[in-house]
Amino acid sequence: MLQPFIQHPLSRTVFLFGIILLVFSFFAALLAPLLFTIIISFVLYALLDPVSRILERRGMSSTASSLTVLFILIAISASVISLLMPYLSAQVSQLQEQLPSVWQTLLSFVQETIQHTASSMKLDLETSNNITQPFFDEANKIGKTALLAGSNLLIDLSVLVILVPIFTFFLVRDYRHFRNYLLDSLPNNSFELGWIIYHRVTNQLQEYVRGIMIQSGIMSLITSIGFFAIGLDSYILLGIIAGLLNLIPYVGPLLAMVLPTLLALAQAPFDPWLIGAAIGVIIVAQIIDNVIVIPSVIANAVNMHPIIVIIGIIVFGNLFGFIGMIIAIPAISTANLIFRGLHQGFQTRAVLTDS
Repeated sequence: MLQPFIQHPLSRTVFLFGIILLVFSFFAALLAPLLFTIIISFVLYALLDPVSRILERRGMSSTASSLTVLFILIAISASVISLLMPYLSAQVSQLQEQLPSVWQTLLSFVQETIQHTASSMKLDLETSNNITQPFFDEANKIGKTALLAGSNLLIDLSVLVILVPIFTFFLVRDYRHFRNYLLDSLPNNSFELGWIIYHRVTNQLQEYVRGIMIQSGIMSLITSIGFFAIGLDSYILLGIIAGLLNLIPYVGPLLAMVLPTLLALAQAPFDPWLIGAAIGVIIVAQIIDNVIVIPSVIANAVNMHPIIVIIGIIVFGNLFGFIGMIIAIPAISTANLIFRGLHQGFQTRAVLTDS
């Protein structure tokens, strides 16, 4: 009685997809501390592998070609960093000096608003302080957590500088052999399906990664120019942060408004126009992004409903933090491709069996 249900293509798809999902979840949890390092290494692998193949076709060994492309990457990265580091260091120092002023200005603004509201509602000052004190305490905790996260970020960056080149080298040298070994190990009746799903997933991921890198660069450039035009301090740093946050759909642009708004609020002399202009720069950048960049660059990479995107960002953000919010879209898209590919394969096999 259960045989038709068990043999149904959808049942077999759900079962096999569940096993694959459990395996990926296990390795994701196991490698969570290195997840960001692995992702960066795979992105670099996607960029460097075509160059490595060209060098191999010209007679180089896989090890020599991998080392060559890695040295080229390090040289280019060192040149870019040496050019940008003086500006970024100065703007980071300036931002650190401004943060106490930003915090004090924000507290003064909130306190004045609360006092005005309390007087309008005819509440005594002690009552209003009792209501608002928990919010200030929570804000102080968030501020301390942010400072600790900033310190940890410097440590994480140091680890990245060491581990990413090592991981990238071994990916460029050995990934194709490891991939071929795994796919060649599939049963004969699943060999072709495995390669089809693999190529669909890798092609879409490559298109998506290439698209969001271009998108992030364009957003960083537009917002940096915009912040410079309105006279906001640390415009390059703010532009880079806005470009990185733009990797998070829907939520990222809202987060990108926070720091420029706070800096505009604290910049002396106080100018309400500057606050509106800082928000306006993000809004204009998002209009350009949605009207020009996304349709031209990444429209064909993924096609998911906004509700699925938002739920995915929340779930992956809770599981893996900020990096989880970034990988939510490609992870869900990859899972969708694998599920559809498995279902299509089992349907085709069922039709051939019946015939």
